[in-house]
Amino acid sequence: MFTPIAGLPAEIIGFTANGRVTREDRQAVLEPTIDMALKQHEQVRLLYVVGSDFAGYEPSALLDDAVFGTRHFRDFERIAFLAEDGPYRRAAGAMKGLIPADLKVMPIQSMESAKAWLTG
Repeated sequence: MFTPIAGLPAEIIGFTANGRVTREDRQAVLEPTIDMALKQHEQVRLLYVVGSDFAGYEPSALLDDAVFGTRHFRDFERIAFLAEDGPYRRAAGAMKGLIPADLKVMPIQSMESAKAWLTG
């Protein structure tokens, strides 16, 4: 499930991923928010937080997410990815240099630093 993060500056959208993310989560929460942001800004700045109870993506959601990502490949200016040390943080770190967005992978406790970096 994606939970929007409230109280962010206008140029930043944010989500916390909890439990198992489904295709419906992406279609109902993630996609409309990104599409709306792209109507107001040329590129999106994203705060993505991996919740402590995150259990990954359903198989169909993972494939859909990959397709969604290719469709929006150049639509992200900056991405702050916050997670505990572990496989999700390492996987996100491996994406550096492979995507055109400026990606910063940070510990979960770095929320304020992430917001400042995304704003700057």
